[in-house]
Amino acid sequence: MTNPQNNSNLAPWKWAIIGAGSTLVLGLAGFGLYNLLNPKTSSISTSTSTSTSLATATPEISVAKQLIGQWQGQISGQSVTLIFTQEGKLFILETPTSATEMEYQTNVNPQQKDLDILVGGKITARTIFDLTADGQLRLELDNLGESRPTSFSSNARIFQKISEQTTLPANVQVVNLQNQQNKARQSEAKQYVSSMNRAQQAFYAEYASFASSIEKLGIGIKSETENYSYSIVLSNDNRWVQAIGLAKRDGLKNYTGIVSLIKSPNDESTSTQSRLCESNQPSKELPGTPISTNSPDLQCPSGYSDVLR
Repeated sequence: MTNPQNNSNLAPWKWAIIGAGSTLVLGLAGFGLYNLLNPKTSSISTSTSTSTSLATATPEISVAKQLIGQWQGQISGQSVTLIFTQEGKLFILETPTSATEMEYQTNVNPQQKDLDILVGGKITARTIFDLTADGQLRLELDNLGESRPTSFSSNARIFQKISEQTTLPANVQVVNLQNQQNKARQSEAKQYVSSMNRAQQAFYAEYASFASSIEKLGIGIKSETENYSYSIVLSNDNRWVQAIGLAKRDGLKNYTGIVSLIKSPNDESTSTQSRLCESNQPSKELPGTPISTNSPDLQCPSGYSDVLR
């Protein structure tokens, strides 16, 4: 069983900040936040990173207030704008019409100023920052991860404050990484349930019955992953079988697959038909059974809609 593929339009570099919670195997390439988080690849000079810092006795509330606004710097020859809002939002603008939304929090102490980057309330990167005597923002962006840097490296980036405003221009399209992360996790369930549907159709073609367990399908799908639990429900009359991908995290939609029997008009032959359904809202509740109508084709359970493929 191969890993699910990401079908969103999210650029590969943005997965660097999402963290390791997804089951996707995603390459990190191109510009963007990947280079931002791995500035060794940048050819931009960092000679200004040795600017003298403000006194460490600056109160945290004052430092946090100074951080709010728009900061601009050069990464790999391209301008990048960071916008820190008073509400704890962090927007990264690579182009005049596109921004990536995250969150941030600070902790200032006499030793250093900590900056945490969050996605969906979960810390995904820990780093340090400083406000220099000449009003610049120095930000450590080398090898971010679980461990926080203890000092600035030669790759620390310098940003100039260009505005106190935190409002995005009206024409900017915002990419929310939490939503993208959920879409990536949901892609696992969509692929797994679809695979279970296809396997049930193949199983019926060979054995003239449906498999009552995931193990019998023999396609290597585990009943539990980090994001979903998977199960099979077989109808009492063996006319249909339901594959279920039940969300284990808040904010994720459920998925269910339906494979049902379709008899020819003269009842001389029987074929199978499949359907993939998605819950209309995020849920951790088991879906209901398929809805039977006048047609031989079963419909999605209540609260679910067809996934267009």
